[in-house]
Amino acid sequence: MISIGSKDQFVSQITKQSLFRLILSKDTTAAESGNLTIPYNRLLLPVVEPFYEVLSMEINKSGTLLAVIGEEEIDVVTLPTNIMKGGGVNTYGTSFRIKNLQGKVKKCIWQTVAANDSILVVLNDNSQIKAYDLTKSLDIPVIDVDLKTFGNFKNEKATSISFGSNENLIGGLTLYVSSASNIYAIYPFTSRNINLATTLEAINIALQDTKAAMNLIEQKFPTSLSETASSNLNRASIKQFEYFQYLKNQLDESLPIVKEVRDVHTDKPYELAVVKQIFTVFDGPILQGPLISASSEIQDLISFGDNPLVALFASISSDGIINYYAQLAPMLMKYESTFLFNEESKEPTPEPKSRYIKPKRGFGFIDNSEKEEVALVKRTQSQAVFWKEELTTLDVLQKDKLPVEANNKPDLPSHFGAIDKNRFAIFVNSSKVVIADCSWVKKFVDDLIDDKVDDVAVDSQYGIASFDKEPVTAFAFLKDEITGTGEYLLVFRNKVQDDLEVIQIVKGDENEENKKPLQLTAPPPQLSSSSYIPQKPFAELKSELEILSSAKINHKNIPVDEVPLKEPNFDNLTNLNTFSVRTIQLVSDYSIFGVKLQARILSILDSLKEQQSILASMGDKYKKVNDDQENKLKSLTEKQTKLDQRMSDLQKKIFDALNNSKQGKSLPISDAEKNWYKEINNINAIVNTPIDNEEQSLVEKIENLSLQVESIVSNTNDKTTKLSPVEQLELEKRLGKLRNWLNRENKSINILKDKLTNSLKVIDDKHP
Repeated sequence: MISIGSKDQFVSQITKQSLFRLILSKDTTAAESGNLTIPYNRLLLPVVEPFYEVLSMEINKSGTLLAVIGEEEIDVVTLPTNIMKGGGVNTYGTSFRIKNLQGKVKKCIWQTVAANDSILVVLNDNSQIKAYDLTKSLDIPVIDVDLKTFGNFKNEKATSISFGSNENLIGGLTLYVSSASNIYAIYPFTSRNINLATTLEAINIALQDTKAAMNLIEQKFPTSLSETASSNLNRASIKQFEYFQYLKNQLDESLPIVKEVRDVHTDKPYELAVVKQIFTVFDGPILQGPLISASSEIQDLISFGDNPLVALFASISSDGIINYYAQLAPMLMKYESTFLFNEESKEPTPEPKSRYIKPKRGFGFIDNSEKEEVALVKRTQSQAVFWKEELTTLDVLQKDKLPVEANNKPDLPSHFGAIDKNRFAIFVNSSKVVIADCSWVKKFVDDLIDDKVDDVAVDSQYGIASFDKEPVTAFAFLKDEITGTGEYLLVFRNKVQDDLEVIQIVKGDENEENKKPLQLTAPPPQLSSSSYIPQKPFAELKSELEILSSAKINHKNIPVDEVPLKEPNFDNLTNLNTFSVRTIQLVSDYSIFGVKLQARILSILDSLKEQQSILASMGDKYKKVNDDQENKLKSLTEKQTKLDQRMSDLQKKIFDALNNSKQGKSLPISDAEKNWYKEINNINAIVNTPIDNEEQSLVEKIENLSLQVESIVSNTNDKTTKLSPVEQLELEKRLGKLRNWLNRENKSINILKDKLTNSLKVIDDKHP
């Protein structure tokens, strides 16, 4: 840990570019190598009204927008594409002020799944969530949710928000909201006019999750096609499947795809495809939940371990209890529309029953509509309960207790700070800084893929980075990728002096595989084990059998072999009675176990038979659908073939008619063609007419000169050995004159040659 002075000194060192020199001077390896200077650019943030205290800053995933967050103000600064570009040390960006916040800012996050990475989601202290699309408006949010208007959020107050996994499409569309004791979800957190940036793989995974939800619904409520139309649960799953299928159809290779690039500031940029959403009717999102009720107070919520399959979260309380959650169960979209209403589980309003009146003649009619209506209400209520209990849940992975000293201030908030994909900082009561390393996420996801739920283990490593009685006001994470000295955590505290600490959390000389964070002296106590692992069908019976097998008839250690049971005395008869009672008791226990085992086997067999019948009915239904689709495709193919043949015949007729019309007409020469012929005649006259009253034209001169050159060359070749020095000089003189003349007339010759060539080309084009 290095204390380098006050914040003013830190700003001065940043300005003079001497901060890293001071830090690296503490490292003997860097000092010996002499690499103590790291030049960098300063980003100047021009805000509209800079007279407020900056509490935090959030940068989007693309690295193009930076949110500067105050208590009641938010400025968004555009970052240049290359922050190291420019001749000086200052880099500038433009600033925009977000308005209409209607309260104090509690938390801000970026929605990375949105196109252009330009949607900033703000939670204020009035439990209102506003999402601003910075490409459209800074005053009017594209999504405006007042949580207190929902009945399931009554008497609650929002404490934090977080999206799911950034690598998962469903996670990017799901906004998790926490109160002091519950976690809720808004899915989908979007609007009709927002485009998404995703990949084909993410859409396929979303389709698989939707199919899993549809299979659960089909197994629990096997319904006919007519019953599906009246079921909110089935219609919601079908609408969700159509939604993701529409996104997938836009990524067809035959259609143009708009793409955008993310992580442009890193050495691993990647592309995302921009797709449009479709909602038949979308009147606003609905708050689902609570997904889970926490046993301890929730002060902050963070998403970590981004992966394509599952969303992982952590919550922190004031007493240092950290909870880990996973979104293992599939979810269904829920929003206000005409096909889905928000209060399915409410009791129906009883209608007055019509009194039966006996008709004057004939038999009375028995009306069964009332029974059918009651059955429909019960089925609707059971589906609403199933939606709430099975498709709106979070699983608790682990609870850990972080050490909290007695001098901690519980009135100060505990919150998280993101570091990287699998690590985050925990600020316990704003005084203790703990680094959490969740390297188990990769194995966790691999075990889920391989369906090894029994082998899944949650084992987070914690390290205390800093502790002081003064609260933390800000922090920053630095990773030295230039000189490789390691990773640092900058912690600012509310102190008069020495209020800045630079903590090295990973040393630079360690390999990437061997990097270990600071660890606690003792592992934190685990309050509960994973609750999401399902039991096997015979686990309970197996444990009961183990207990029975460990039981002994001679549980009182009576020496049976030494007692002559043939002697009819009191002790022998007492021992015999004891053994008989114990034997009968064990036989009874084994008989009860056999009955339980038989009942369990029969129930599992009935369940398997029911599943087999469901699969058979589904297979027959899908087979019929496939046959119908094949017949439709066959008829469409035949119709398309006929249309293609008709199109080909029509094209042939049109082509023949055009040829006949062209051949039967003799068109007169146009004015342009007449002008071309005049130009050709003028060129011929110029070429063939003597220039400047000379006796010969240029063509004749060129021909004569060509003949002279040929004769000279032939004479030279014939009389090379016979020329005298005088003749040789005369020949060189003549050739020199010829060369000078050709050089002098070269421009005129080239012009005439080009005109002649163009004229011949025009003649050839007109008279092929």
